[in-house]
Amino acid sequence: MRRPHRAVGRWLAVALLAATAASCAFYNTFYKAKDYYSKATLGAPYVLDAPDGTSVSNFGKSIDYSKKLLAGYPKSKWVDDAYLLWARGLLGKDDPLQTMNMLRDFGARYPQSPLKDDALFYMGVAGRKARKYVESLAALDEFLQRAPKNDLVPYALIERARVLVALDRPGDAAASASEMLDRFRKHPERDRALQLRAEALLAQGEYERARGDYKLLGVRAATDEGRFGFLLKEADCLEAGRRYDDELTLLQSALGHEQEPVRPQDGTFQQVFQPNPGSVDRWGRLMLRVGTAQALAGRKELALSSYKRVVDGFPRTSLAAEAQYRTAYVHETIGDDFETARTEYAKVSPQSPTSPFAAQAGQRLTNLDRLIQYRSSAGPDSLGKKAETGLLLAELYLFQLDKPDRALEEYRKVSGASPGTPYAGKALNAEAWVLRNKFHRDAEADSLLWVVVRGYPKTEAQVDARDYLERYGHPVPAELIQLPDPPVVVPDTTRLTPLPSRVDSIGVRHTPSILDSLLRYGSIRAGEPPVTPTRPPVPRAPAPPDSSSRPAVADTTRATLPDSLRGASGPALPDTTRRHP
Repeated sequence: MRRPHRAVGRWLAVALLAATAASCAFYNTFYKAKDYYSKATLGAPYVLDAPDGTSVSNFGKSIDYSKKLLAGYPKSKWVDDAYLLWARGLLGKDDPLQTMNMLRDFGARYPQSPLKDDALFYMGVAGRKARKYVESLAALDEFLQRAPKNDLVPYALIERARVLVALDRPGDAAASASEMLDRFRKHPERDRALQLRAEALLAQGEYERARGDYKLLGVRAATDEGRFGFLLKEADCLEAGRRYDDELTLLQSALGHEQEPVRPQDGTFQQVFQPNPGSVDRWGRLMLRVGTAQALAGRKELALSSYKRVVDGFPRTSLAAEAQYRTAYVHETIGDDFETARTEYAKVSPQSPTSPFAAQAGQRLTNLDRLIQYRSSAGPDSLGKKAETGLLLAELYLFQLDKPDRALEEYRKVSGASPGTPYAGKALNAEAWVLRNKFHRDAEADSLLWVVVRGYPKTEAQVDARDYLERYGHPVPAELIQLPDPPVVVPDTTRLTPLPSRVDSIGVRHTPSILDSLLRYGSIRAGEPPVTPTRPPVPRAPAPPDSSSRPAVADTTRATLPDSLRGASGPALPDTTRRHP
């Protein structure tokens, strides 16, 4: 009686052992997939920045083990975990589009999964990385609404702020970052949220609040380079607010903590030993910012002096190329000395040919050459020529040199020198555009457009002014508009009308010859022999062997000239070199 009992026991033991082995294999596969993912993200839910090579390799191994688990255990209760881990691995490998494709139907694929909210969050992160910002924002908002207590909420608020910055909604981005800072005061990503809020506030124009955030970030920075970067961001806030004196005070205070480069006494450049090269480099960058602040404040000579110190202290480096470029820019924009600016721009490339400022200097040189050419062409010429030159100068100031104030001056010169002409109407329209789009003086712009509508009838400028006014909600009465006269089409008398072709009685179409045209238009008179140009004889094809026994057939497809024009008294001879078709 014990043998059957023992057999059942053995069977149960074997089954239990097999189940245990299968469970262990499954667990080991899933454990390895999660372990490699954790190594790639250093324990974070995902990589917030660009991954490095080691992380990409670990993400690949995590994906492989996730695929192995899905293929070997398709009915396991953890298949949704493996599927989501696979999608997260693709996100880590910087393949956000494929991540979005996998997660779009996650809820339909696993309707009972507790990871549906997590999948929604990673869908939003993938959309942000794929630059599908509208879809990303919708996924993140839905996640925050459905799972307000999820561990991923602080990351969702950060991602939402990043998306809103990309959508040019800095106010909403700052609010999202502020919510994260208020709710999660001890979160490890607090500094990232603080920096996002500072950037959003700076873009929104709240310069003092942005400066406060950057100052706090500088205090919390762990390295000298980090503190220096946030100091420059503080200077950006002061510069954007046009507080140039406060910016100079901040920069000059920082200069006292950095080391100025040692310059050789003989004027030749040589590499000298610096005990702290990072400090020397920071000194040069600070001095560049000092020169820029002085230039913006209108202190030309002080700005040029600051740039010269950088060129002398860092010859043939990228810092020297930038300082040389800014020197030329000061001569061009503040001094309005185009010849000196051209000379200074030419010195940028020898300092550092690979610097981006070398390419910009080349573009500026081209623009200045065009500007000088336009100026020189505006001599004692017609009124239209001078007006066209003035309009070209104004466009160059506006779009190439980024000097809208100078463009306004040129437009006003054109409208004042040629009042009542179409050129003046065009200049007034352009002046209104600059006032509205560059200086936000909408009332003055609309006033100028009404001047064109009432004072420049039958011109394209009047029609354009009407369109501008109606675009901004100002209806223009139809009786004020007089359309320009249509252009007069001048007939071309230099070309002769060709003679029509004709069809003879046997259906052959004849095209008029040059001789017929000459007879019609009177170059020669009928009855006079035409002047036949001399030409080399054209070789004729030999007649076939049996042509001697065959009668000649006249070519009736060729027009026959009268005897008076042929120059012979006999009848026209048949052409025996052709066969009748």
